Amino acid sequence: MKSNFWRSVAAGICVALGVTAIVLGVLLGYATRSVFNSEAFSNRIAASLSEPGVSAYVAGKIADGVIAAKPDLTGIRPLIIAGSRSMVASAPFRIAARRAALEAHRALMSGTGEKIILSVHDVGEILQAALSMHPDVASKLPRRLSTRLASLDELPTGELAARLVRAAHRARISFLVLMLGGLALLSCGIALARDPRRTMFRVGVVVASAACVLWLVARFGSIVAGSLPRDHDIGLLAAGLWRAFLGDLRVWAVGLGLVGVVFASASASVPERARRKEGLLAAWRWLATPPEQRGRQFLRGLTVLGLGVFALAWPRLALSVLALLAGALGTFIGLRECFAAIVRALPEMERNPEKAAGPKSRGRGWSPARVAVIGALTLAMVAAVAIWVLRSPSGVPETTAISACNGYPELCDRPLDQVVFPTTHNSMAGADNPGWMFPNQNRGIPKQLEDGVRAFLIDAHYGMPVGDKIKTIMEGEAGAMAKYEAALGKEGVAAALRIRDRLVGGDERQRAVYMAHGFCELGATRLSETLGQMRDFLVANPGEILIIVIQDEGVAPQDIAKCFEESGLIDLVYRGPAKPPWPTLRQMAESDQRVVVMAENNSVGVPWYHQAFEVMQETPYAFRDSTQFSEKPNRGDGKGSLLLMNHWIESVPMPKPSNAAVVNAYDLLLRRAQRCERTRRHLPNLIAVDFYATGDLMRVVQALNGIRR
Repeated sequence: MKSNFWRSVAAGICVALGVTAIVLGVLLGYATRSVFNSEAFSNRIAASLSEPGVSAYVAGKIADGVIAAKPDLTGIRPLIIAGSRSMVASAPFRIAARRAALEAHRALMSGTGEKIILSVHDVGEILQAALSMHPDVASKLPRRLSTRLASLDELPTGELAARLVRAAHRARISFLVLMLGGLALLSCGIALARDPRRTMFRVGVVVASAACVLWLVARFGSIVAGSLPRDHDIGLLAAGLWRAFLGDLRVWAVGLGLVGVVFASASASVPERARRKEGLLAAWRWLATPPEQRGRQFLRGLTVLGLGVFALAWPRLALSVLALLAGALGTFIGLRECFAAIVRALPEMERNPEKAAGPKSRGRGWSPARVAVIGALTLAMVAAVAIWVLRSPSGVPETTAISACNGYPELCDRPLDQVVFPTTHNSMAGADNPGWMFPNQNRGIPKQLEDGVRAFLIDAHYGMPVGDKIKTIMEGEAGAMAKYEAALGKEGVAAALRIRDRLVGGDERQRAVYMAHGFCELGATRLSETLGQMRDFLVANPGEILIIVIQDEGVAPQDIAKCFEESGLIDLVYRGPAKPPWPTLRQMAESDQRVVVMAENNSVGVPWYHQAFEVMQETPYAFRDSTQFSEKPNRGDGKGSLLLMNHWIESVPMPKPSNAAVVNAYDLLLRRAQRCERTRRHLPNLIAVDFYATGDLMRVVQALNGIRR
């Protein structure tokens, strides 16, 4: 008798610990996928911007940042807030917010950051685009503006919370330990119980009830979270964040509930019909007969009254709860009947169920064969539920979709090496750039970006300011003089040297990297400045992918990398392998690695700065007229996964738009591109021209990409 008592106690402890471990495992598993994972966390931050309370809070923070930077704009704060709300709903801002959340989360998890701050950069550029309908206002906004949305050290228990999150992150593998350990404890508790069938049924009911509580918390917790803060706006923010981060916990709660229903239905599949009928009658009597004690009767009435008021006040929510309970009941009945039908199909049980059951379990319907069948089916269904939950998309919600890449939806799902990029030769030499001699392009790089150019061939040199000119630092470029003479001609080189001889003085400590065609004296633009303009464009256009090829005459790779860091474009550089299989444009856009960078000469020591003619192959480029166009292999040995088709007429020292009007014409350019594709058996990925706005470059690229409109 005493041994039976302690056995029952042990069974109860195992069951209680098992249920607790499983519930904690579900919570830790959900947190591992949704909170501790940096990608999932940042995606949820971006998704939360769809919540009205979150978007209103963020818009207010942006307006505060604008007015703090320019107090004179206080009078138009409502207009700034309206523009900010429009901006928060845009894809560029969501991608910027996602990137900021990713950085903050990684700093939090690694413990490397002294202060964990969620700050969104590039707000000025995005807000200017959002307020384009009010150009007078947009022009007054600060361009380089970052908005601080939250800081962990501002919370009363911020550092303690950070430590707890890091500890939970390190213990995330415990999710599986808790789940498997919980199932093992439940199995032990059921095996130790004097009535395993009834214990198993009760375990199922308890697990299903815990799942129901989790579902209700996930579904309605936002109402409580929103009502607790005294500030109405903070309440809306809390409710929005609750829905964004805990709304998908309902999927895990449903999975846990299914596990409980499986346990309960498996145990209820074998009792005698008389006992089943007796149980149903007892349940009905409990519902229909008021309790004798007044206290219990009052509590019962109060509970029913509360349910009625809830149904009247929130009918939709009440219907959703009712649907949940009805679904659980229907699943229980269906599974129970399926279990019972399978068990009764066993020949051994049909012949002699009492003998099979044995003397200890006779009358309970639990024979070894039944236990084996029910146990196997239960484990199989629990495993199926676990797979369904783990493969559900609740862990990583979909971020803002990229609807078009480089201007067209058709290009998004193509790998980089199956897309044609309109390309400019000597991209930096724009005719609208003041002080530039011998320009190769109609307009500078910012306007080229707006017009659709997506690949750029630029030259980089060291230079230093002398008055209003830039003087080339010739150190390391002596060997390139012959190349400059071939490109510029003796006349062009002589003009550059005459200007250079007049530039006296200069401080080499102000040396920087400039874009110039051979000589900075003929025209130069600071590289970091132009890279910053590219970043501004990409921030406002999250579906655009760029390729930059740098002719780096004597410029160290580390100095090129420094220019990318100073401009901020480093955040958008492609860091994957520069070879097949290339990612699709959509994958590059969604990962925010949207700029492929290559060097013609030296890229050693900078992993994302690729050797150009290992990545791509090209055609010749020194053509004096259109009859000389050739598709023969040039640099790259015909092995690169990208193909550069050089398509311009050399007329040193001054490129001529009249030549571009001939060779950039639709028929001639398209025929040559198609001939190049046939000859080289490769799509010409970069079609490089002079004076891109003269002729039909964009139409030809559109045709080669198979865009019909």
